[in-house]
Amino acid sequence: MKVAITGANGFLGSYLVKECLRQQMEVRAFIRAGANTALLPEHENLSIFTINYHSDLVQQFAEFQKESGQIDFFIHNAGVTVSLRNEEYYQINVGLTKAITEALNETRFLKKTGTFVYTSSYAAHGPAIINKPVSHYGHSKLEAEGIIQQRMDKHLLVRPTAIYGAGDEAFLPLFKSAKMGIYPVTNSKQRMSMIHGADLAKMIVQDMQKETGPLHYNDGQTYLHEDFVNVFQEIFGKKIRKFPLPKWLAKFSMGASDAWHKIINKRPGITLEKFDEISQHWDLHATDLKHSTVKPEISLREGFEDALKYYQENNLI
Repeated sequence: MKVAITGANGFLGSYLVKECLRQQMEVRAFIRAGANTALLPEHENLSIFTINYHSDLVQQFAEFQKESGQIDFFIHNAGVTVSLRNEEYYQINVGLTKAITEALNETRFLKKTGTFVYTSSYAAHGPAIINKPVSHYGHSKLEAEGIIQQRMDKHLLVRPTAIYGAGDEAFLPLFKSAKMGIYPVTNSKQRMSMIHGADLAKMIVQDMQKETGPLHYNDGQTYLHEDFVNVFQEIFGKKIRKFPLPKWLAKFSMGASDAWHKIINKRPGITLEKFDEISQHWDLHATDLKHSTVKPEISLREGFEDALKYYQENNLI
């Protein structure tokens, strides 16, 4: 079987590439010109293609099909998760999805019996209890899902919770604080769910051969900040003190960070809106939503150790 993956060089994208290769699939990895491919392995069944999402996708897909043949699965993993411009979420997460589905329907790149897989997010559903998106990111993901449901007969909508593991840098600030013996907490009762990137990739690749969704992905556990502190103490071998951080102060800091990043024209790791979103309760596995039946294997401690090793090997911590 052949699979094409957008955003293949990124954190989750690289895990998807590795899992597809492990499943003996032929992988077409789509990356932007000049993208860092350090997370991608060297493999005889991996072909890397440079794609320009601002150019004619119909022509590019036709050329890809002519060069490497039709594909059985198209995994659309490229997108934006953090932005200071709300319109960018819709331009990329919605606009690009629309352009890709149109191009696939106009070409023979994806087989008529092929499956379109979209990496969406828990954010498209919204936090537990609230049950609706609370950010422009969440709304853009939900809108993109609607486009896929309308245009692609065979599809899988993937809604993962917070993803972590080697290659991810979103959790890096938390690891740095823990290394210094400090763990900032704004809400000690917050309920969270997690999924390791390798587990998620394995679950997606198995589900895309039989499911449609939307499917929700997590490791089946509910975590509190206390659980994170305990794991950090184990892997760092030291006492870590929780540092109560008033939410108003955290939000003030995020607002100041947003303003500064706008001045220097640089994308921040987290915005005020993203902070408001991730501060909610995300234990959606305790609901009656449709979840993947594939069982994850990596524990929180194993996953944190994996991430720490990556940070250390790349001199990030």
